Amino acid sequence: MGWEIERRFLVQVDEHVWVGLGEGYHLRQGYVRNGEPSVRVRFGEPEGPRLTCKSGKGVRRKEVETTVPDDVAQALLMAAEDRTIEKIRFKLGPWELDRFLGALDGLALLEIELEHESEVIPEPPEGVKVLREVTDDSRFVSGKLARMSSKKQRKLVRKVYKEVKGWKGLNG
Repeated sequence: MGWEIERRFLVQVDEHVWVGLGEGYHLRQGYVRNGEPSVRVRFGEPEGPRLTCKSGKGVRRKEVETTVPDDVAQALLMAAEDRTIEKIRFKLGPWELDRFLGALDGLALLEIELEHESEVIPEPPEGVKVLREVTDDSRFVSGKLARMSSKKQRKLVRKVYKEVKGWKGLNG
């Protein structure tokens, strides 16, 4: 079992920036189990379908991940039923920028994996405006997003962009 040290940020990206990013990776992920640990299957990774177990909260979480055969991944996705989300992921240097699809359209998150929790975070990619950190905000846990109804997903996207204020920056 390994550790994932990751920080996530709610961001705003201008439409012309999205267009310039190209296609990205279309990811579809289903949550077979929410809670501790969460069990997720994801399609769209360059290595093939991935099965991931995660536990913990915040910046540092336990993580086990492996590639699985397509038929196993399909069976797990069926078991996830409607607990799925879709997004387009763009690799931007050390950053990953996610543009959510479906009822979460409009939500954009920027993530970075770190070597240690106190690591200084690099500047975000050009054209990506960081609004606030959401690493410790449980509303942005993908499994929780997947459990929400479409109506609640749309409402969340509207709400989180309205409530941004008083942000002090990446390292402050």
